[in-house]
Amino acid sequence: MKARAPWALATLVAIGCSKKDQVAGGYDDVENPAIQVSLQDTLGKPFGAGEMRIYARYQNPGKDSTPVLEQTIAPGTAATVRDSALISAMGRAQSRGTRWPSQDTVEFNLNATASGGEAFLGDFLLVKGPDGLHRFMRRSGGSVLHADSKGVLAAIPVMAPPILNLRGNVGARGLQLALQSLFIPGSPYQAKITGDGSFTLARLARGKYDVKAVSLDGKVYTAADSLLADSASAAVEYAPADWSEADILWIE
Repeated sequence: MKARAPWALATLVAIGCSKKDQVAGGYDDVENPAIQVSLQDTLGKPFGAGEMRIYARYQNPGKDSTPVLEQTIAPGTAATVRDSALISAMGRAQSRGTRWPSQDTVEFNLNATASGGEAFLGDFLLVKGPDGLHRFMRRSGGSVLHADSKGVLAAIPVMAPPILNLRGNVGARGLQLALQSLFIPGSPYQAKITGDGSFTLARLARGKYDVKAVSLDGKVYTAADSLLADSASAAVEYAPADWSEADILWIE
């Protein structure tokens, strides 16, 4: 979930929109590009009712905690988000102060919550190609997952019990930088940092996260170590070894 240079996104657009990968869709087409989100449990079976929320990649929940989009998912069904709906909602998020570096690309993450379960999936994109059509895709494990021939990209959050009250400390370097709050970019997860550098993330989906923090003078810093949220790490205090000033996109 680290920032990428503009040329890297341009390369991704070129790869994702080759003739081989072209799909139907666009604002005026009958089959608009869409992402369909359905929930599963850890055994691969349909999960019960839940809520699906989209957050922009560069969204700081401490400044704007409102999801870009949210939908209720009924048991055994899928939530569908069209390209036009996402772009419109992203415009509203931008007006609230959330960064949108390129108008031709929406980078976003998915958070799903339900009674007894939570999931987080990152690195989704809605990309406008040279032909003017929009396509959903996702970076995953060094490759890019594309939508099907109708322009639909399936996303299946696996719901598992969340990690509760995960504790951490920003350390001596964090205190020196006067860090005041901490957050997971493009998510609802955030926490206040106390005077001794400690913090508690009340609820967190299982996974591995980049961590950022905001100092008293409004600068954003990136933790040197990722946060691993699982059953084992829940019992160990998260304490990154160092902090570095974040990419210019994170200037508050």
